[in-house]
Amino acid sequence: MRRLAAPLSFLAATRLVLNTGHRLVYPFLPAISRGLGVSLGQAGVLVSARNLAGAATPAIVAASRGNTRTLVGFALTFFALGAAITAATGAFWGALAGFVLMGLGKPAFDVGALTYLADRTPYSRRARVLSILELTWAGGLLIGAPAAGWLIDRSGWEAPFWVISALTGLGLVLTFRLLEGSRVEQDPDSSAPRLGGSARALLVVFLLFTTAAELVFVVLGSWLELEFGLSIIELGVFAALVGFAELTGESLTLIFADRIGKRNAVMIGIVLAISGFLAIGMFGESLTGGVLAAALTFLGFEITVVSALPFATEMQPGHRSRYLGLIQVAMASARALGAVAGNPIFDAFGIAANAGLAAALNLVALAILYRLIQEHAG
Repeated sequence: MRRLAAPLSFLAATRLVLNTGHRLVYPFLPAISRGLGVSLGQAGVLVSARNLAGAATPAIVAASRGNTRTLVGFALTFFALGAAITAATGAFWGALAGFVLMGLGKPAFDVGALTYLADRTPYSRRARVLSILELTWAGGLLIGAPAAGWLIDRSGWEAPFWVISALTGLGLVLTFRLLEGSRVEQDPDSSAPRLGGSARALLVVFLLFTTAAELVFVVLGSWLELEFGLSIIELGVFAALVGFAELTGESLTLIFADRIGKRNAVMIGIVLAISGFLAIGMFGESLTGGVLAAALTFLGFEITVVSALPFATEMQPGHRSRYLGLIQVAMASARALGAVAGNPIFDAFGIAANAGLAAALNLVALAILYRLIQEHAG
């Protein structure tokens, strides 16, 4: 662990910046749409395009030829340019180009960072190490979202993107100073590895639980603003409260996932997420009930994804970054689908419909995980 302290700290700090850029969009999507002069539905297209761009992750992984330091460098270049273009143009088509570039950079960075650490950590301790990296997901809300809300309130919706672009550019410079040259995976020039049954099934599980989450998460800002009249600053506070729920999930995963088994931890997370989605449908008419239900949903989702990622790192250990790239394709496709479908479902039927469909998708994911996927010893 001691030799990983410096790269882990750097990767975590850099991922906090990227996660802030990724996550600020959700609570502040109405403000961004107003700033661009487009409808909320059109703003949802930006989110969908950004998420769908993650489907190109395997191509970026291939371009790096298995060198995770190079992969991290590619990712940060895309993200820094995307944030700057989004802020500089202040128009829908410019924002679309910027969101696509950020959508290329975020999952590629995640694959590079996860692979870099997984290559250097035994499977028996991997959830603990990767959970430290995943703490930055909650940090994007606890630290990044309130700061973004403050900047938007005083300087306009573009301000956070300028700051994020500058910090990401600094991370790019530091990448080649702080990360050691990475080992190359087996047969970097060979075709994609043949996936086993558990590996294929796990891709479907990622697709299902990520689609479910996006169906609800993409409309949370709109729901809170329209149903309860929350202001920009209040939305930032809500985002921070959700971040505490996620931080709890990440901390629980860090402490227990290696002990109880990563597969078991994923199943527990899915059950909690289902409970949260059902609670949103039942108590969503009350601000207090809705916020508590949303917090339970985020807690369950975070346990699910933070346990599932180290679980996935051992599915194809000889082609780790390639398989994690496929995981990112599944998650990007799911987020794009959820972002496109979430607002129309919400507009037509309300938050309960989004939450009910999300619960059903998670139930299918749980059944697949229980019946078809086994945990590797590592």
